[in-house]
Amino acid sequence: MIGRVLGRIAGSSGGIALAAAGVIAVAAPQPAFASDWGCQVILCLATPGSPTQYAECVPPITKLWRALALGGGFPTCTGVGISTKKTKHGYNLTVRRADGVQSRYALDTRYQTVTPQ
Repeated sequence: MIGRVLGRIAGSSGGIALAAAGVIAVAAPQPAFASDWGCQVILCLATPGSPTQYAECVPPITKLWRALALGGGFPTCTGVGISTKKTKHGYNLTVRRADGVQSRYALDTRYQTVTPQ
């Protein structure tokens, strides 16, 4: 039920969806774990603005850029489907949550930028 509400809200604006998710999380707390690197990367990439806007995101995103530059694979996160497609200058990333909501990003490894699509 919460997923459907977030899905409808997310269609209008990512910022509104993020705020709504925070309100819902406070109203109906559920365990959330972002202790592994892949989940930290996904949370930081989904941050409106820069993925390194918050100090906590700098180490996992720095590690991501390093891994991608060295030809490593994209990290995984339990409970979230991540698919990547190599492009000329980076990756197209699709994140699918368990409730079916999708987010897409373009990662440019030349300039280390993330653009929501």
